[in-house]
Formats: sequence, structure tokens, C-alpha cells
Amino acid sequence: MSAHTSETTTVDIRIATPLPSSVLLTLGALLDSAYPGAQLATNDEKYRDQVIFRVDNAKRQTVDDVTAADLRVEPSGEDLDIIALGPEGVRTLTPEFIADSFLPVIKAAFEMNPEAENYLEFTLIDKEDHHRYLLTFCKSAHQTPHELRKLAEQDLADARGVIHRQYAAAIYGLLGQPRAGRPDTYEAGVKAALDAVRQLGFPYTDDSSDDEG
Repeated sequence: MSAHTSETTTVDIRIATPLPSSVLLTLGALLDSAYPGAQLATNDEKYRDQVIFRVDNAKRQTVDDVTAADLRVEPSGEDLDIIALGPEGVRTLTPEFIADSFLPVIKAAFEMNPEAENYLEFTLIDKEDHHRYLLTFCKSAHQTPHELRKLAEQDLADARGVIHRQYAAAIYGLLGQPRAGRPDTYEAGVKAALDAVRQLGFPYTDDSSDDEG
């Protein structure tokens, strides 16, 4: 007694990802039209990002150009970069996914540069347009350069506020003092204010002097 085995006609078409959702939707529509009953299969390769379409060659049909053109999904601003699409679900390319994939590289970079306690910075040059980019790795346990800059800017703004209030108080105090025989007029008040500014070293522009020829 012998068992009869028939040759399988099922084929897996593996598409590397990430790919825009419009591209994968177009591929799926075309494959379903050319191979009725085409299915999405589970990705059985843990470390390879891909979408697997399972088709049956025995069901292959011809798709004319007009029909194929009608199945095209136009790209749009809402396109998502698809990483996985199948029975295991849908995964899209997100900053979190990139970070998870990049983490071993970041850890290795810090291990190679133990003197860098807080962050590492690398310069990248685009070979096509020669634009310069900076790639920065930061340890979240410490303050990042951006956070340090924000603190420095806030400290500077606070210091300027204190100095401004001190200057203002000093000038008002000087204005309240006798004006050394000057009449109590608007012009005299302005001159007294300028005198106060000069005494305190406050930055100002003096346009009263004539230009030298």
C-alpha cells in the first residue's frame, strides 16, 4: 500500500519592509486579482522585517493593464510605513520602533567612549547634497544638551529681570533727588534720567552729539 502525494502549488512571496501602506495595498490587490484567494502569511523569520503573501500558482489568472491600473492605490499624506502586516497584526514604523532597533548601537557607542558621561555627538554628511547633520546620543539619567540650554536661557532671563528691576529702582531713586538747580520741566526730567543712566552704566544711545565731518 502506497500513499499518493501531490506536488504543492503554493508559493510564498516575501516583500521586504518597511514600505508605504499605499504600496502594500496595491501589491495585495494585484496579487489577489492575479491569484484569487491570496492570503497574508505569518512572518516566520524573527529578525527580518517582511510581509508574506501566500499564493496558489494553480489559480493564476491574467490581469490586463487597465485592470491593474485601476487597482493602484494612490500615495497620500496619510501613508504609513508598514513593517508587519498579517495574522500577527500590523506594525508601523514609529520613533519607538526605531529607538528599540537602534538601542544596541547606542549602548555600543557609549561602551567605546567611556569618557562621555552624558552624551555623544556624531557628524553625518549627506553624499548627495553635502548637507551636514548631527546625530546625538543622550543618557536620560543626566540632563540633555537641550535641557541644559533651556536652563541656561532661563537663568539668563531671570538675571536680566533682576538687573532691570535694580536699574529701574536706582533710576527712580535718582530722579527723586534734587536736580542741581535745573527747572522742573519735561526736558529737565529727561536730562536727569540720562544722567542717572550714565551714572549706572546702563546701555543707551546718545544722539545729541553732532557727527564729525
